[in-house]
Amino acid sequence: KQSVYKSVYGVVNAVNATAALAFNDNGAEFPSHEEQREIAAGFRAMSAADFDKIILTLDGMLVWTTQPSAAECEFIEIGERLFHCYRKDKFGFLLMAGCDHETRFRWADIKHPASTSDYLAWTNTDVGIELENDDSDLILPDHVIAGDNAFVENMTMATPIPGTQITEVEDAYNFYLSQVRITIERAFGILVHRWGILRRPLSMSILKVPSIVICLMRLHNFCIDNGDSRRTPTPRSRDERHIRRRAATQRTRDDERQAAVSLDSNGIPTALVGSGHHFRDAPRGRRPRRNNNDLTPMRKMIRKVADADLRRP
Repeated sequence: KQSVYKSVYGVVNAVNATAALAFNDNGAEFPSHEEQREIAAGFRAMSAADFDKIILTLDGMLVWTTQPSAAECEFIEIGERLFHCYRKDKFGFLLMAGCDHETRFRWADIKHPASTSDYLAWTNTDVGIELENDDSDLILPDHVIAGDNAFVENMTMATPIPGTQITEVEDAYNFYLSQVRITIERAFGILVHRWGILRRPLSMSILKVPSIVICLMRLHNFCIDNGDSRRTPTPRSRDERHIRRRAATQRTRDDERQAAVSLDSNGIPTALVGSGHHFRDAPRGRRPRRNNNDLTPMRKMIRKVADADLRRP
């Protein structure tokens, strides 16, 4: 058994060290301006509102694990309780990721425990910190990352308009943004369906989880690049039984057996996404406010919807 684990980790390390399997050209952490133009054109082609400035869709997903040991938590200086996501009643890591129009992952960060909000995790990544600088040229001018309401509108982020007291135009904007933004949730669904071990808790050292997940994401991109259908086949019955048995070894707060993760009708693993949709760990424990004087790219997108007289179908 130990020899098998060593072989698996050897393959994982080899995949993660292979430049040809990196998320972006030249092994870059984030897409180049040329790649961003290609991605924006791809999202524009799928946007019924002609949104032509989206260079990534962003979201967080819980990577389900068994409860980490006290020794591991002490080693990485993160408390055991922080790995427990109350919203999903599961232990794990929070995976932050951005994908392109073809559901390829183009950026990822998996450093925060599962209880972390998407907002806090994002703003503490290298990319999130870089984009706090108004002079940053990481993203093309007037281009944005499309996120959900776990994020906050700014000069590089477009989000839905929160609340129910919104205008018809704002409601239409939310609808057409969602058409594009859902791409990242679909990418998570494909990832989880393709690699069934993500549908049940990963029973390995918490220290090994990030490298395993990045490896699976790289191989996910490899499959897409080489023409493998995004509609991956249903697991064999023996594999499915094993996935369900492993999931059932975990208990909920009510001492019920956990169920294996499944996909909804849109191909989204709802048991894993949305875990970080809160602002409890943000300053003052609330959603940060934007500067209303800023004409952000998101406001230009809303204006485009208004000028085209679009409405939610």
